[in-house]
Amino acid sequence: LVNIVKYRLHNQPIEAAEKAEILLTRLREFLVKVYPVTYRPFDTLIHPPSNTERKFHLTDFLANRLEGSKMINRSGELLKNKPHTTVKTMSGKERAKTLHKSMEIIPNQALPKPNGILIIDDVLGTGNTAKETCRALQECWPNASRYYVSLTYLLDWDNTR
Repeated sequence: LVNIVKYRLHNQPIEAAEKAEILLTRLREFLVKVYPVTYRPFDTLIHPPSNTERKFHLTDFLANRLEGSKMINRSGELLKNKPHTTVKTMSGKERAKTLHKSMEIIPNQALPKPNGILIIDDVLGTGNTAKETCRALQECWPNASRYYVSLTYLLDWDNTR
């Protein structure tokens, strides 16, 4: 379903949003089960910036829909500071080199520093985007706990033997 929404329906926002609602429901169920609202250790949502222009961005949709009185979506504060193309076809080493110091947080000074941050990603491949996101968050908000959730994980069969 992530593949369909991200790659097939990305320029059909109405259809993509309908399918993404299923993913949103599952993500909400997961979060409630693992982090009940009264004990939720994060108050901020962040998703990595996209490398591709699309009419529909799955992680942006999810973060916006999860935002509420106890969680604020601050994804707009995480910016790419080094332009690059999509990294999905790159090897892990190429991704690490390309993504190194490619993001930064430009904090909204009108908002308080986050206590905990939930990073929402659609696909976990090599983990380099997650690492770079965490590096940028650490530089800006070193005392904020970071939590990461990805909708899917791409198993690298070449490295499992």
